[in-house]
Amino acid sequence: MNLAPDSPTLILAIWAVAFVVLALWQMICLLHPRLPSLTVVVDVLFQWRILRWLLLAGWFWWGWHVWVRGGW
Repeated sequence: MNLAPDSPTLILAIWAVAFVVLALWQMICLLHPRLPSLTVVVDVLFQWRILRWLLLAGWFWWGWHVWVRGGW
């Protein structure tokens, strides 16, 4: 089965895999407290103002390319 790069099925599968990976990481962090959870990583990133602005700019850039240019 060949799926086009903009196939809704492929995009949904990628989002599902990303969600499962993040959920598994959180569960592993609950079992092994020495590993940083996603909340800890985000808190570290948001300590510096420049990183907050860079993350916001990246979020806007990604949203523009997915939603506006992607035709969603």
